[in-house]
Amino acid sequence: MEQVRQEFNRWKQEQTAQVPSLDTTLLRTPFSSEIMQQQYPVDFRVPGAKDYSGKTDLEEHVNSFYGNMIMLGVSDAVICRAFFSTLSGRAAEWFKSLEPGSITCFADLSTKFIRRFAMSRTVRKHFTHLEAAKQLEGESLIDFLVKWKNAIGEVEPMDDRTAINVLHYSLRTGTLYQDFIVHPPQSYDEAIRRVTDYANAMEANSAKQRQETGSTRRDTRPDQKRGDRQQAPRDLSRLTRPVTEVLDYAQSCNLIQLPEPGRDGRDTSKFCAYHRNRGHTTDECRVLKEVIEDLLKEGELTQFTKKKDKGKRWKKFFKRSGRDKKDKDQDPEGKSRPSGSK
Repeated sequence: MEQVRQEFNRWKQEQTAQVPSLDTTLLRTPFSSEIMQQQYPVDFRVPGAKDYSGKTDLEEHVNSFYGNMIMLGVSDAVICRAFFSTLSGRAAEWFKSLEPGSITCFADLSTKFIRRFAMSRTVRKHFTHLEAAKQLEGESLIDFLVKWKNAIGEVEPMDDRTAINVLHYSLRTGTLYQDFIVHPPQSYDEAIRRVTDYANAMEANSAKQRQETGSTRRDTRPDQKRGDRQQAPRDLSRLTRPVTEVLDYAQSCNLIQLPEPGRDGRDTSKFCAYHRNRGHTTDECRVLKEVIEDLLKEGELTQFTKKKDKGKRWKKFFKRSGRDKKDKDQDPEGKSRPSGSK
């Protein structure tokens, strides 16, 4: 038995010598002894926590984490120890590099964390960046809202009054622009809600108008089959301005709503501003000319069929849009008239 005991002790010593020593750096912690002595809740999990690897906005991560912990009402020591569970990648490696006992509260931890990953902070643009998000000519309110919400998410925080004024300035002239003046919104949420309501109302009105226009044409010409318009087109009024300019003016007055973009035609060198596709030019568009003809019969756009320009509103429109005075010497198809022609 003594011999067996000696053999066992010798074997035990040999096995112990083969076990590598454990790296003490893996066991050290940057927290003070006071933090480590406080009891940590069993099975505690941070609600809504997302791993931070040092590539996204660090302030957003810290604020979200700290807000969730405050709502739970846990101690500062628990907040410190729970923060490590939200780190991964190089952020977790940075945590292990902190000096042992150097963290005494979450304020210390968050300060060192923000300094280390300051380059990951999202830089917000000045609110003047919203100048590029203005509503363009002919752009629907629905499209403008999408562009506006994307742009305002990239700028620095603003107070409600500044946000309302910038939004109001970005709108084009019309009923909504006037409504902001007559009834100023009391908050930014109210302003956005009002723009959204107007956008939805305009979309519904346009859909109804297209439905009624299509019904009227089928009722007034019941015997006309598909394609007959191309075989026997009706006589169109002669315009004093190119069709492109008439379209621009009609859009500014909300007389024409653009249809959904169609498929491109064979000739991709030509573009139609009405259909927003390639295949033919705006001045060649027969459908647009038919729409203009319908408006003329309703008493609209009549100033474009008279030789003497009596209206002033459309003159100001072309002056603002930068139309050259030489355009008055062009025919409705956009070609220059020969000298001496009437």
